[in-house]
Amino acid sequence: MGSTLYRHIAYCTDFSENADQAFVVAKDLAWRYGAVLHIVHVMVTFATAPIREMYVPLEMDAHFVEKATEAARSAILERYVSRLKEKQPYEIHLLSGYPATEIVSFAEKNQMDLLVTGSHGLTGLAHVLFGSTADRVVRKAPCSVLTVRLKQAPAEEA
Repeated sequence: MGSTLYRHIAYCTDFSENADQAFVVAKDLAWRYGAVLHIVHVMVTFATAPIREMYVPLEMDAHFVEKATEAARSAILERYVSRLKEKQPYEIHLLSGYPATEIVSFAEKNQMDLLVTGSHGLTGLAHVLFGSTADRVVRKAPCSVLTVRLKQAPAEEA
């Protein structure tokens, strides 16, 4: 009988370089434990962002949402699903809203055993305004969270 420590592992991606490194860890853990790998991407909708007074000159019409969903699904298939081992079980979950809130809610509703995410996604002004999604997820998640740090290139010797 296989281990049942992790049956459902959620890998959360914002398509950053750090998220790509976290994928390697998530797919390996899912394979080793025989777990279903849930690939989760949250499309940010500004209506749910913490700063509601922000002016966004973009209409979130159905066509735009459909195109964004299609692009995210294609990116997941190309960047992640194509790298899974043969017959490795996975599910794709495209959510919309505020990333930390949606990830925590997803983990609660779907009884995830582990969340795997990059430690840093957004940078610059977005990070200052919204803070770290990983930090919020770690504080509020109903299960363990593994944050994967971006590996830095080794410093060259003088």
